[in-house]
Amino acid sequence: MKRIELLLAVSAVVLASALGAVAQSDSLGDYARAVRQEKRPAAKMVYTNDNLPTNTTISIVGPPPASTEEKPAPKAQDDKAKTAAKEGSAAENKAPQAEQQWHDQLSAQKKKIADLAHDLDLLQREYKLQAAEFYADAGSQLRDPKKWAEDDAKFRTDIADKQKQLDDAKAQLQEMEEQARQAGVGSAVAE
Repeated sequence: MKRIELLLAVSAVVLASALGAVAQSDSLGDYARAVRQEKRPAAKMVYTNDNLPTNTTISIVGPPPASTEEKPAPKAQDDKAKTAAKEGSAAENKAPQAEQQWHDQLSAQKKKIADLAHDLDLLQREYKLQAAEFYADAGSQLRDPKKWAEDDAKFRTDIADKQKQLDDAKAQLQEMEEQARQAGVGSAVAE
């Protein structure tokens, strides 16, 4: 008995001291903020919820250029620069248009593939329902086996035709994606 009482007394003292230490220490969040403040480098500004400005904007572009002064260019060079800039901007405008055109074509082809796949799925489901209905009723098998043979053949040819259309559309999509790559359009457009 004395051992149990001694063990209980020691555990009560240890528990009380642990609770006292926890009550006196800072919260874990305060400790994390203090550690974060100590480790923060001076050259780079890191925004956190604690120091995020609320009345100004944040620039993530980088430091401003050192000097924006330019020497005036001679007239002939200035005209050439303007012409080059116009040609460059025209080429830049054509590139997004070409990408958008490829994106639209590829999206249309993908939609066509999705529609064909949906139609094929519906056709296959309808065939399975018809077959289940025919084989479930022994009387219909005896009454009109010729009609079922005709319907079965029609379903099978329709399914095969739809599958061929789907395969052709997928092949056409692959060709279009390859043409887009060869035209210099990024892979993001093809996705």
